[in-house]
Amino acid sequence: MAQKKKRPNARERRNGFIINILTLIVLILLVFEGKSLISLFSSQTIQDRIRQEESEVFAGANLTEKQTEAVTEMSSENSTEKSSENTTEQENESETDAPVTDRFTGLPDGSDEYMDIVVPEQASAVDDSYFEDAVFIGDSRMQGFRNLSGITKGSFVTAVGMELENFYTDSQIATAAGNVTVLDALKNINFSKIYMMLGTNELGAYDMSQVGESYRQVLADIKQLSSSPDPIVYVYSVIYVDEPLVTTGDYVNNTNVDAVNMEILKMCKEEGYHYINLNEVLSNGYHGLISGAAEDGIHLNTDYCKEWLEYTKTHYIPSV
Repeated sequence: MAQKKKRPNARERRNGFIINILTLIVLILLVFEGKSLISLFSSQTIQDRIRQEESEVFAGANLTEKQTEAVTEMSSENSTEKSSENTTEQENESETDAPVTDRFTGLPDGSDEYMDIVVPEQASAVDDSYFEDAVFIGDSRMQGFRNLSGITKGSFVTAVGMELENFYTDSQIATAAGNVTVLDALKNINFSKIYMMLGTNELGAYDMSQVGESYRQVLADIKQLSSSPDPIVYVYSVIYVDEPLVTTGDYVNNTNVDAVNMEILKMCKEEGYHYINLNEVLSNGYHGLISGAAEDGIHLNTDYCKEWLEYTKTHYIPSV
């Protein structure tokens, strides 16, 4: 006989219902908690990824900035180096263009090319009688030499402002018959020695090479008026100036003095004239005039005009 199932009573049914409700609540809580956890972990993971990506971006930016700074520094260094190189090249070009001369003598440095025409010092000095047949021609510096050196012999044809450009045209020499040109004045003088000093008023010449050519022509014409068929031609160097004292113009400077003297040297070499280098005794050793030698920086005072005369007396070409 089949066993009859026992039907649950009301209490058991109520307890079962409560258990089911509790189980459902637990399941619901588990579901929601799981989603919250998943969401939490997902959110945390996303935030971590965002932070990581930001770090990578900033790291890349910093790297790029450093690379940019490095490139900028390299460019700046290269630019500075190139600028320095260009400056050096310009300085070298400038130095190449300017004559390289000995700072004590003003003569070309390290070269004996012109020494055969530079008048050497002799063992004994001549006296003033040596200048009896000499004519001294020049500008205001030569005129100061005439007035202050104490020289007692020789003829002088000098004028303030005399230069190669106005040599033939200006009546700048005072005579009993009135003012005449240099060449007209020389026609009345007997001379077999020529002492010439021009060039100071040519310091501002645009084309220095033209100075040598003009000087060559002037001396050739003077020689034609000499009482000797073969006069001795002495050409003085242009004397250095004391630049800080000069007020006549920026062109009166010792760089230009060296440049003019170089052209005069070349001309003397080509023509066989004798170059008397006054800067050997009047230089301060730094391509300039001895301090205190000229009140205006150009025209020598009495003591140094006497030095000029003594130098001339010991620098001459002996008679054969």
